Amino acid sequence: MAIRPEEIIVHEEVRAAHEAWESLARQGRQPAQAVWKSLQTCILRLRSDAQWGEVVRQELIPRYFREKYGVSNLYCIDLAAFHRCLYTIANRSVILLDIVDHPTYDGWFPGRRSR
Repeated sequence: MAIRPEEIIVHEEVRAAHEAWESLARQGRQPAQAVWKSLQTCILRLRSDAQWGEVVRQELIPRYFREKYGVSNLYCIDLAAFHRCLYTIANRSVILLDIVDHPTYDGWFPGRRSR
């Protein structure tokens, strides 16, 4: 059974970075335009099912997310240009945390290969 979120928000600590992606995309800059477009498509899917992304097992959640955001659940979605969006669910809200490139993602999840 799908969980429909009440809202999808950008965490306040990454709002500036999120806005920078949007600005670059509006300017037609690549890869930002491709990443932004794929993020918008993913957000549409998340509106129907908050758990649509791939679940990161609790024991594999990087310390970065535990310490910076205090998350106990983490989800990952693939974006264009080898980028990933990581998010959490709290109080029936989807909270977008980070959009990261492949090397950053691989650093957080060593030994894990792209799907």
